[in-house]
Amino acid sequence: MPKFILYISKEDFSALKNKEIECFVVDASLSADFLSEFNRQAQAQSKIVLAYGENAAAICQQYEMDGLVQDLSSSPNPQKDSQNLRQKAGSKILGLISRNRRHEAMIISEAEPDFLIFKVWSAGESGSKDLVKWYNELFLIQSAIWVEDENADFMGYETDNVILNNAHNFDFDKLFSKK
Repeated sequence: MPKFILYISKEDFSALKNKEIECFVVDASLSADFLSEFNRQAQAQSKIVLAYGENAAAICQQYEMDGLVQDLSSSPNPQKDSQNLRQKAGSKILGLISRNRRHEAMIISEAEPDFLIFKVWSAGESGSKDLVKWYNELFLIQSAIWVEDENADFMGYETDNVILNNAHNFDFDKLFSKK
């Protein structure tokens, strides 16, 4: 069973109450007050907080977060960008989003992120399931899927982590009862 990571795309502290969620990806565009307080409360509970978005590296450093997630799926040079991000992140956790293609996944993995993320939609699930399975058979770097729509059947993926959006209406009690 994969671990669940919650993407915080709207200002809401209620997710911190869920004991099953140990890691959060917070949108760097949220207010400074929210980012600061969310990170403080999460760290007090020994939960992991990763910044995501355009200014993720700066936000991560400013609020002393545990790491960052960066989307390289539209990067013209994912190899260079992934290496630069690995240097910026230093010893902090680094998650990198790849295009759903084998070649880009291999290139980005060369920068040794802590985990590689594939986006998942309800349309095209079988292709992305095959890609994630292939990746996990060949690479030691952890994988994650980022669920883009709430209709995607993410439970059948062979992945280490599943990233869900707090703006979607997932029934977490139902999810965790399947463990």
